[in-house]
Amino acid sequence: MSAGRIDRAQPARRALLCTVLAGAAWAAVPTARAAAVRGPHRLIVTNSYVAEIVVALGAASQIVAVGGGSDHLAELAGVPRLPGFRQTSAEPMLSVAPTRVLVTSEWTVPQTLEQLRAAGVAVDVLDAQASVAGVERRIRHVATLLGREAEGERLAARFRTEMAEAASVVAQVRRRPRALFILAGGQRPTLVGGRGTNVAALLALAGADNVADGFDGFKVMSQEAMIEAAPEVILTNQDGTVPTDGVPVALLAPGARATPAGRAGRLITVPGHYLQGMGILTPQGIRALGRQLHPQLFR
Repeated sequence: MSAGRIDRAQPARRALLCTVLAGAAWAAVPTARAAAVRGPHRLIVTNSYVAEIVVALGAASQIVAVGGGSDHLAELAGVPRLPGFRQTSAEPMLSVAPTRVLVTSEWTVPQTLEQLRAAGVAVDVLDAQASVAGVERRIRHVATLLGREAEGERLAARFRTEMAEAASVVAQVRRRPRALFILAGGQRPTLVGGRGTNVAALLALAGADNVADGFDGFKVMSQEAMIEAAPEVILTNQDGTVPTDGVPVALLAPGARATPAGRAGRLITVPGHYLQGMGILTPQGIRALGRQLHPQLFR
């Protein structure tokens, strides 16, 4: 199959495939360690920041499909992409005959996972916590699954060192700007990132204070709340920088142009893979964002 979106099988072919998968000896094993002894997997990895771990551990060849936001991984250039962020049906995934699927808790759609398990595909739901400890847990989980525990420990140690180095620079910040992340463009609702989101963690790690700290997750912010929050800088995704009638779409969010950031034109962005979730590339993401927030410190 060529790179790009997964080719959806014809109904009869899909039904036959599901029957074959259901009868195959691919029953899920109870632990990642037990799975590791079974040899190479046919992996679907739904999150780019988990795919980064698989690639870093030298197992890119075992990935048969991957979620969006993985274009920065050259090793996966020819691997089919899953359509959409959340899969409401297992059929596109079963079309590539996986033996195991790695998902994170924010991606989970119970119906889809049940369909995968019913077809004999093992499913691992990883904790998506945006913290150093959360990343290390994901590294060790994937390393154990692949039977590459030693490589996993080395990767975790390198990640810890790089995070500590970035933190030592941020510790020199004298004034943390008030910041807000706006997810915009791409025909999606305009939302802001509250507590517990990766973007909130990234802003904090790079030396800024997230003004959307009164709620959890991604939500719509009213014009009044936007103006009252008064962000001095607005971080957005790449689509949010695309102009509509001469104005970046992120600044078309209600009240955004009336904020200090909007009036000063302080709209910034970083490569999208740093915004997907906290992972082994987050230290580079901190530096990429830090260079725009604190150019005197990050060079």
